[in-house]
Amino acid sequence: MTSFEPTTLRTERLVLRPPEEGDAPDCFAAVDQVVRRWMPWAREYTLESARRWCAKEAFRDPRREASFAIVPERTGRFGGVIGFSRADWETGVAETGYWIGPADRRHGYVTEAVRAVARYAFGLGLYRLELLAAPGNVASQRVAERAGFTREGVLRKARPAPDGRSDMVLFSLLEGEL
Repeated sequence: MTSFEPTTLRTERLVLRPPEEGDAPDCFAAVDQVVRRWMPWAREYTLESARRWCAKEAFRDPRREASFAIVPERTGRFGGVIGFSRADWETGVAETGYWIGPADRRHGYVTEAVRAVARYAFGLGLYRLELLAAPGNVASQRVAERAGFTREGVLRKARPAPDGRSDMVLFSLLEGEL
């Protein structure tokens, strides 16, 4: 039995660290129309929501989930989030997910972050990471593919979406494939 511990991960261009209360203004600003389109929680997102999440929500249940702020070293500012959910340590499976604000898109940061958290997860003893993306979210699917995930299929009406339930494309990465 294990869990995710608040820790800092580093890549060539990124610092992935637990969110801090001071990240709230940048976190709120990063939630634009693109994020709102794909993330149901983002529809009614406020600065207070961002403050609450940055202050205490990121590692509230470390046995099942964890979130890291994506901080590009070139800016030193919060750019987005990557993390884990639905971790099952008994089966060795967890889901990873992410979002990033407009200022930090198209730099390859999310792909770099996905690889880093995958190494971290496999180092903790997980065997399989799953990643879900809406069929229309082509950018997220491309990140999964560039990070080495394999497309497995489509889960019908698998997740709530801002406009109802959405199918989700399932990708996976196994230990040893990174």
